[in-house]
Amino acid sequence: MSEVFTALGGGTLLGLAIAYLVGGFAKGALGFGLPLVTISILPYFVTIDMALALNAATLLVMNIGQFLQAGRMVDTVRGNLPLLGGLVLGIPVGAALVNSVDRDQLGLILGVFVMLFVVVSVATPRFRIPPGWATPLGWAAGFVAGILGALTTANGPVLIMYLVGLDVPRAVLVPSLAWLFLVTGAFNVVAYWSIGILDGERLIIGLACIVPAAVGMTTGNWLAGRLSATLFRRVVLGVLFVLGANLVRRTIF
Repeated sequence: MSEVFTALGGGTLLGLAIAYLVGGFAKGALGFGLPLVTISILPYFVTIDMALALNAATLLVMNIGQFLQAGRMVDTVRGNLPLLGGLVLGIPVGAALVNSVDRDQLGLILGVFVMLFVVVSVATPRFRIPPGWATPLGWAAGFVAGILGALTTANGPVLIMYLVGLDVPRAVLVPSLAWLFLVTGAFNVVAYWSIGILDGERLIIGLACIVPAAVGMTTGNWLAGRLSATLFRRVVLGVLFVLGANLVRRTIF
C-alpha cells in the first residue's frame, strides 16, 4: 500500500487532501458539493479519469455514513421513488457514454443551467414545483441526474434544483441527497470498475481520501446546525451559483 502513495508524490497527496477536506466541508454544511468541489480541484493533480475513480470510491462510503447519520431512512426512500427510478434508468446510459462525451461541453451546459435556476429562484422566491408535476419531474430529474452522475460523479445540482423546487427543509434535503448519492455511487463503482476507470490501486487511494473528507464534513455539520431555514436556503442557492459559475469558468478558460 505504501508504494501506491509513494508513486503519487508529496505535492499530489497534499492536493488530494485539500480537495477532499474542502469538499467534505461543503457536504457537511449543505448536504452536497463534495464531487463538484473535488472534480474542480483534482484535475490539477491527477488525470480526469483518476479523479472520477477517486470520487466514486470516496462518495460511496461518505454517503453511506451521511445517510445513516441523518436518519428517517424509510421515509426518505419512499419520498424519493420517482428520483430513484429515474436514476436507475439514467446511470447505465451515462456509463455507456463515459468514454465518448465531451465533458467540457457538458460542464458548460450544466453550469449555465444551474446559474439560470438560481437567478430564477432568487427573482421569484415563491417559485415552487406544482404538486401535480412532482412525480413526472422527479422521473425526469432522476434520469438526467443519473446520466450526469455517471459522466461526472457530480449530479448534485439537478437533484438539488428539484428538491429546492419542492421547498423541502434541510432535515429532509440532507438525507434525501445522501440516499440518492448513495445509489449513484454504488452504480458508478460497478460501472467504472467494469470499464477499467476504477481498479484496486485507485480504490485504496479513494478510501484513504475519506479521512480528510470526514474531517471537513464534521466541521461543516457543526456549522450547518447554526443556520436558520431561510439562511440555509440562501446559502444553498449561493453555493449552487458559485459551483455553476466554476463549471463555466473551467470550460471557457
